[in-house]
Amino acid sequence: MLIGKGCDMEVRPHWWKLLALSGLLIPSIARADSLIPWPWLESSRYQTWKQERDEQRADWYARRSLDPVGARQKYYKGKYWPPYPRPEGLSMLPSHRYHAAHYWPYPYSCQDRASVAEFNEAQEEAGWIDATTLYEYHFEMDGQTLNRAGRLQLRWIMRNTPEHRRVLHVQAGDNETASNLRMASVHAEALEMVGSELVPPILLRVTAPLGRSAFEVDAIQRAERSTILAPRITPPFNSGGTSGSGSTAGTN
Repeated sequence: MLIGKGCDMEVRPHWWKLLALSGLLIPSIARADSLIPWPWLESSRYQTWKQERDEQRADWYARRSLDPVGARQKYYKGKYWPPYPRPEGLSMLPSHRYHAAHYWPYPYSCQDRASVAEFNEAQEEAGWIDATTLYEYHFEMDGQTLNRAGRLQLRWIMRNTPEHRRVLHVQAGDNETASNLRMASVHAEALEMVGSELVPPILLRVTAPLGRSAFEVDAIQRAERSTILAPRITPPFNSGGTSGSGSTAGTN
């Protein structure tokens, strides 16, 4: 190697670099442990070192496998590139990037299916709670006892609902006394129907009926039928077709 010193040129050989590299590779006699043990000299020690190295590599790759896919957002010259939200931090490893492109849209398709299933389960749960609720119109207004509609609804819950859905929900009354009377009435009817061992849990629920009362629905339907206009197009007098003179029957 040529080294310039003023106007003089000095030639220095490369042997000192080779000597330094060989000192790093060959295990030192003064040190008890070397950086990488030689496999042909100490096989058991080499296998232990190799196992520890592989475990560290596997742990490192596992932690990097959680990195999100896509470009990273960077702040450069007062702007965020790109301007819309993107993940920050290190980019994905090339092997992980190939894995994401090769198996796309997995695992995001599994996450989409899981979210849809979660929404369906929530709707199913809410539907069963509504179906197993005894509302205020299932009770008598004076004594807060179950009326005929309430007893029929209770019988349907006890006989037709699945066992893991068999929970009696009772709408809370206007005060604590009314709620306690409703709970006691439901418990007494269920006890008489199936016995003490098969009575399902009875829960008080603060809610309101989702629909309208039958009297209101009947009044709306009666008002609708009473205001229907007479048909403007009358049916033909001769249902068999046209007459012999060629005139069309039923023409106004």
